[in-house]
Amino acid sequence: MPLSRLKLSSILIVALAGAAHADEPVRMGVEINGERLAVIDMHLHTGTWNTKSLRFQQRLLGRIPDERKPVMIRNMDQSQTGQGILATLDEVGISAGGVFAVWSPATTGIATNEFTAKQVAVNPDRLFGFASFRADRWNRDGPEQLRKMEEAIEKHGMVGIKVAHAHQQFRLDDPRFDGVYEIAQRQGTPIYLHTGTSPNPGTRTEAPYCDPVYLEGAIRRYPDVLFILGHSGYDSFNRALTYTDSAIDLAQRYSNVYLEPGALGARRATGVLQDYLERIRAGGVIDKLLYGSDGPQFAGYVKSHLDAFVAGMQAAGYTTDEMRLILADNFTRVFGMPKIVLENPHQTTE
Repeated sequence: MPLSRLKLSSILIVALAGAAHADEPVRMGVEINGERLAVIDMHLHTGTWNTKSLRFQQRLLGRIPDERKPVMIRNMDQSQTGQGILATLDEVGISAGGVFAVWSPATTGIATNEFTAKQVAVNPDRLFGFASFRADRWNRDGPEQLRKMEEAIEKHGMVGIKVAHAHQQFRLDDPRFDGVYEIAQRQGTPIYLHTGTSPNPGTRTEAPYCDPVYLEGAIRRYPDVLFILGHSGYDSFNRALTYTDSAIDLAQRYSNVYLEPGALGARRATGVLQDYLERIRAGGVIDKLLYGSDGPQFAGYVKSHLDAFVAGMQAAGYTTDEMRLILADNFTRVFGMPKIVLENPHQTTE
């Protein structure tokens, strides 16, 4: 199977990557059982306030008092740039992140391949781009959308493809989109697919748009394509693990299927996180789970998601080695990168 074409074979990401304060260096990774484990957050979003859909803007503004709304808009425009994402990663101690292009005008909004590539270019050693495509005019310009997406992968070195059937409003088993998988196979780029529901207005919630079992035909037809089932089938709209067993079952039965837990460390998922982690462990798919948060969203989200997820793994009895796989090593293996090595600048050897 072709690996991602990242030019990272000699890159070493060190522990001291930034600082919250001049006299307070930030150490990369999370400390678990006396060790610092590297973290890659594979699920991050870019964009601007003006490219969000009106309904999504209204949902976000509805959460906060009027006097805070201008601040939130300004913070979003800053936090979802390449520099803003890097600052968030540094604050939290995350070594690297995947940044998604998005074309969901009816639900969350648009972040084009070109815009996403520009943000990733701020530090391509730590930010990895995922290309996407426009689906709402597919019968008219599907081939053109495929061409543009493949051009973005080749021109900008995008490492993966992002698809969100429920947001882009086409079924998981729609064969008209097989060209996306053909490009993934040709380019050696894994595909991240949003599975499960979303609380965002306009998102489809019917099973054919959300239940990953509807992807099984494509998974079989393209055994050399790596499918990453985003959110692991989490039914965020109902705050339930409605489709998670379907996701785990596919990961168990197919070597080319992986999982991602974005939003399961969010406050909205507090009631299901432990159950989710128990199902992952019982299903024997720890080596198939690639950590992601679905951030930045709002100030503090990336950190709170990671803190909750790590605490949940510890409470569920995950070993240090199991957590190391989920937090970084599964990602580097799937995307053909070297493992991240953390250096402690204050550590001495005798």
